[in-house]
Amino acid sequence: MASRTPPRPDPLKVLLVEDSPLLREVMTEMLEELPEIHLVEEVDGEARALACLEAHPVDLAIVDLELKEGSGFGILRQIQARPEHYGHPRAVVFSSYSHSAVRQRCAALGAEAFFDKAQGLEALVDFVQSAAQSASGS
Repeated sequence: MASRTPPRPDPLKVLLVEDSPLLREVMTEMLEELPEIHLVEEVDGEARALACLEAHPVDLAIVDLELKEGSGFGILRQIQARPEHYGHPRAVVFSSYSHSAVRQRCAALGAEAFFDKAQGLEALVDFVQSAAQSASGS
């Protein structure tokens, strides 16, 4: 997928990593409604996510754990191991696997926050908006 046109100067650059086409579409629509956000790309697998991060560094990666190929854990592991290679993005997890052990593993791999798919979409959007405001100095 081609890079999208940013809505304004200095938006928060976001990568969405989600395997569900329906949820990816819903999240894309929600993120694109936020003028302070530039959705750089949406991908469904680990290799595509890492390639995107290499080619187009982003400010924030929203990562699902279960992917079409690879896993969100692999993405978090790579970002943590080589942050300079991927542009030092912040990462959050959006997943239906919300057991405390999973959350702890995500935190240990550098995820700033964990949002449960069953009830955390609004909280995720709030987090993204807050991150955009912090990045722009608003």
